[in-house]
Amino acid sequence: MSSSLTWMMLSGGVIGAGATLVASGLSPRQPALALVIDALSRPAPPARTRSRRLDLALATPIMRLGLPRRSTIGDLAICERDPAQYLAQTFVLAVVALAGSGMLPVLLGLGGQLPLWAGLVGAFLAVRVAQSRLHTEAEHRRAQMRATIAAMLDLVSGSLAGGAGIEQALDETLDELTGWSALRIRRELNSAAHTRGHARVRSWTALRELGRGIGVDELGELATGIEQASGGAPVAETMAQISRTMRSRAVAAMERSGRSRSAQMALPIMIFGFGYLILLLYGALTAIGNGLNQ
Repeated sequence: MSSSLTWMMLSGGVIGAGATLVASGLSPRQPALALVIDALSRPAPPARTRSRRLDLALATPIMRLGLPRRSTIGDLAICERDPAQYLAQTFVLAVVALAGSGMLPVLLGLGGQLPLWAGLVGAFLAVRVAQSRLHTEAEHRRAQMRATIAAMLDLVSGSLAGGAGIEQALDETLDELTGWSALRIRRELNSAAHTRGHARVRSWTALRELGRGIGVDELGELATGIEQASGGAPVAETMAQISRTMRSRAVAAMERSGRSRSAQMALPIMIFGFGYLILLLYGALTAIGNGLNQ
């Protein structure tokens, strides 16, 4: 009796859960109007092309290994490159370097083959060269972004001192600036301005997220100044001071880079001087040697 009652209760529960599921499917909960408008305002995701599907197929197993690293993701973000495409290209480069290292003796007409470790070293060096080129490009772009931010702070502080509001000052400043960095900042601010409702993103929040994503801390300083100015704080002089500090940092960085490059040139100059000295002394040493032999 108890067993029959148990089965009856279980059957009733399953039937009730199924009826509830069918009822919820027939009359689904309507999403909030703000969320619908926000979804409609966003551009539709692009269709996946054949090359995109190939990049994802090659990059997905590598991503499961925790690659690319956080620093590489920041470099890719500021260079506006897709991580999946970068991983796929790096994988293909490593395979080509591995195969090319194995075929190198044949191409040189030496015969035989290189050991596997030599091919792996060639693949590793190819990947390191690709990473180094990406990092160099990213650092160059970060320097350009910092210069643009310093100019923005100067112009915004001047507009604020003249009585303009923070939004007007930003619009006027971005209209005056050119280059990819100004376009990137303008794009982030425009994206934040088009958000509505619960998903609304403030301009200073968008700049902070951009700064964290591309590894430029100065964007956080700009965002802090904009947030304080939006609250009514007189920050024109503060922004001008931050701009002067950023320019001083940029000058110090350029001086360090110049000294580093000067030190790197010492070795080639020494090698050149040593070779020139051998060229000058070769005739005299040859004459002395012939005289001693006679």
